[in-house]
Formats: sequence, structure tokens, C-alpha cells
Amino acid sequence: MSEIVAALLLLSGATISLIAAIGVARLPDAFLRMHAATKAGVVGAGLTLLGVAFAFDTGEAWFRVTLIVLFLLVTVPISSHALGRAAYVGGAPMWSGTVMDELKGVLPRHAIDADPEAQRAIAMPVGAAGPETGARPEPQAAAAPRRMLLALADGPGAAAALRASLEVAAGPRTEVTLLSLLCTPSLNQTGPMPVGGAHFGRRLVEARFAKAREAAASLATQMETFCQTQGYHFRMRHEEGDAGTLLGHAAAHHDLTVLPRGTWFDHAQALEEGYAAQRSARVSLPGLLLAAPDFTMPGALHFLHEGDLASSEALKRFLGLSFLTHLPLTITGLDLDGADAALEEAVALAAARERPVHRGPALLHPDRPAPLPAFTGGALAIIPARSSSGRTAWRSLREMEASVLLA
Repeated sequence: MSEIVAALLLLSGATISLIAAIGVARLPDAFLRMHAATKAGVVGAGLTLLGVAFAFDTGEAWFRVTLIVLFLLVTVPISSHALGRAAYVGGAPMWSGTVMDELKGVLPRHAIDADPEAQRAIAMPVGAAGPETGARPEPQAAAAPRRMLLALADGPGAAAALRASLEVAAGPRTEVTLLSLLCTPSLNQTGPMPVGGAHFGRRLVEARFAKAREAAASLATQMETFCQTQGYHFRMRHEEGDAGTLLGHAAAHHDLTVLPRGTWFDHAQALEEGYAAQRSARVSLPGLLLAAPDFTMPGALHFLHEGDLASSEALKRFLGLSFLTHLPLTITGLDLDGADAALEEAVALAAARERPVHRGPALLHPDRPAPLPAFTGGALAIIPARSSSGRTAWRSLREMEASVLLA
């Protein structure tokens, strides 16, 4: 019986240790990786040790295993807490999907690779006095995302939109990833074929892939040349598969993702007219900037709040982005039940994050198109990446030709 118990414990411990190892390799930031390494690692090691004790089933083995497990339970929580605190204070980047930083203002936080003066200003606790004026240091004028993903989709004005987004958003410390994708489901479309036409269908798809690869390589070369000329720190990736899935996986590891409006990764080889615009309009990723070719530095930010939990979480994600933090923010809501309370809470949250914020002048009708001039003309529109209601006002902003940021 003890042999069966030992085998089950050893197998369970090995399985949990494997899960912990996968978490350390795949989770997006140091804090999540540390969670996998400590919690699952201790459980996996503990079950393995208990399995060893059952296998030997001697007093000496049980004594040693008990001491080791107690040592792990006492030391690992303390060491993981110390490492997590050091990582936070040292400025280890957080996952882009993090919605709240409860230690902000509680612990000092340095910026990795930042200038000494900027590090001193960021690390200074809230309310601390400066060395000369006695005043609280002002925040940086224009923060830039640390990790920026450029989706090299092809279409009208794609290169211009990508270049404009880099000029507006990227800073000297921004790490830029140029992601070249081929959407195989799009390129594999052949439509109905006559009997015996399978061979010609394959030839058509092969020719289409060859042209798409040429177009993707041309766009990638243009953007590489631009990044080299402007002195951006960049790296290049090329992948083929379901573009929506691949883009989502890559975006999870970046603070800001740029997709040119009305473009897709079929590189003008899809059979249906307007297919690229339809596919790009369906992408919903937090931190995604749908950039128009004329995208310029906005003078203000305008967030559409739908009064639901999805909008509240989207606002938290947006406030966590290190992107255009110096610009004034307007929060406008839809005329729905509970809208006033939701807006008051949203404005208070933004003010607590030290953002210049005010409430929109009036609630919008949920089933009518939003007044586009209020969300354009120098203001960057920000809408929830996933809407629970899909109201007309939300869709009208999503479908307008100007640049839009999804949160």
C-alpha cells in the first residue's frame, strides 16, 4: 500500500513541478513567475519528498523529510516576499494586463535604465519635499511605453500609420518589436472549385503566399530602415498562422500594440473586397492603438465609459499604461442606469492616479452614434476593448476613421 501512495505522491509532485516550470518560462512578468516558482514549486517539492518518505518508510527518512518540508515552509514565503519587494522597488516591469498597483505611493519605485534625475524623482515618496524648493516634484511631461509592438499589417496608409505611431508614442528607452504576420486562414481561401480543380486551387494558394511574403518583407524592410534611421531599439519577428491568435499572444507581453486602421495580414491577397477592414475592426485587445495614417500627438484624451464593470476595468488598465500620462482626460458616459455613480467613481479613480481629469459635459444616448467631433479634432478616443452591451455609441467610435485606443 505504501508503494502505491509513494508512486501517487511522486507523480503528483512531478506534475506540479512541471506546471511551475512552465509558469516560470511562460508567465509575462517577474511577479507572476515568482508566484509560480514559489507556490507551485513548494507544493511540488513537498509532495515529492513525502513520496520519498513513503517509499523508504523508515524513521530516519521521515525525520529528514519532515525537517526539509518545515524548512521550505518557513524560508520560501520570507524569501519570495523579499524578492518581490526588491523587484518592485527596483522597477521590474509589470504585465501590461495589470489593472491595479496597490503599492503605488506606499513603496518607492525606481525606473530601470532611467536617468539618475528621473530615478530620483520617481523614487521620491508621495508628499516628499524636493531638496531646493520644498515642493513636490512634477511628473514627467510625456511618458512613453516601455515595450511597444508594431503589427506590420498591409493596406492603404499602413507604413504611414506605423511611422506616425512610433513618432508619437515611442521614447528613447522604448523597446520596439516589429511583428510581421501572415494570416494563413485568409490566404488559404479559394472559394468553390470545380471538380478536379484541387490542383489549381493549391497552385493559387502557393502563388498567393509567395506574393504575400514578398509584400510582408517589403513592409518589414521599410520599417526596419525607419527604426534604424530614427535610432529606435527594435527587434524583428515573423510568424505564420491565425493572425488574431498570434497578435493576441504577442500583445500580452507589450504595453502598447499598434495596428494600422483598415489593414490585415493577408497583404492584399484576400479574395473578398473589404475583408482586411472587417478583420481589423473585430480585433479587441487591451492596449491596442488602431492608428490612422494622419495620427499625431493628441492634445487631450477622451474615454467612453459605459457604466458597467467592463468599462471600469478598462479604465484601470488604461490608467496603468505609461502612455500620454500628461494629457488632460475627459470621461463621458452613456445615459444608462447607474451612469452618474459610475462616472463619479471613474473620475475619482483617475484623480487618485494623479491624472488631470474632468467629467464630460453630458451623457450620450446609448443607441445613437456618438458625436464624433467631441472624440476627434485633437482628442484621442479611448474605448473599452470588450463591450458588454455593444451600444451604437461605442460602435460608432470603433468604426470611425480616426485613431482609437482600446483599453
